Amino acid sequence: MDFLPIISGMLGGAASAGVFKGPIQMLEDWWYLSFGHTMNEKAELLRAKQQANIDAYKNDILQEISQIPPEKIKEPALNIVGPALEASKYYIDDETIRQMFAKLISASMNTDFDTSIHPSYVEIIKQMTPTDAVVLANIKSKNSRIAIANISINYSTGGSTDSFKNLYLGIDSPPSQKQIGFSLSNLSRLGILEISYSSWLNNEKHYDAFKETPEYREVENEISSRNSSLSFNNDSLRLSGPEIGKGLLELTAFGINLSNICL
Repeated sequence: MDFLPIISGMLGGAASAGVFKGPIQMLEDWWYLSFGHTMNEKAELLRAKQQANIDAYKNDILQEISQIPPEKIKEPALNIVGPALEASKYYIDDETIRQMFAKLISASMNTDFDTSIHPSYVEIIKQMTPTDAVVLANIKSKNSRIAIANISINYSTGGSTDSFKNLYLGIDSPPSQKQIGFSLSNLSRLGILEISYSSWLNNEKHYDAFKETPEYREVENEISSRNSSLSFNNDSLRLSGPEIGKGLLELTAFGINLSNICL
């Protein structure tokens, strides 16, 4: 399947006038360098959905490109399109990550992003899971600093233990809080988010909401159960809490830029 007839159908006169012909031809050359030589190898097509996923990916890319104003189209940046197509072969069956690559490739063909796109975005996307992408998109939509929290148990002998870390209440449906916590840690590691427990939001109601979570009630029940099992002369082992550790997260400048391009 050739790219140019598809993009011509999307764009009509702009493509037929040849505005997109050179850039699309270059993208097509790189596409077949990455995918075309494997199309006849049965080992590469063991999964029944492989061909459908490749076609869907092609359509994702062309849909993104079709939204670029003709006067802003350019040949794709080689240091983006080459590594992106190579890396995306291993994420072809994951729609969320696949679409991030499609947006990145499209941005490399748009002059509006000449000063903001960066080759490191390929490596960043490779290290993200679909859950990471969902969490990042949700955080981006808030367009503000966001309350997060740890829930801990205190020991009468001193010290404490975090039962839950990096709780975030911005997503109502799955993934689980445990998955969200992992995603926040990974996005922070990648330089996309900044997480701090040395600063927090002034409005306490943002943190009171964590007391209504299943995680908070789980820790309450654990404390009650463990305390009730103690004998009267073991008060030194008694637990207290749960305690809310107030934190704050926000997108870094790098994260804002990446999410504007890839989400």
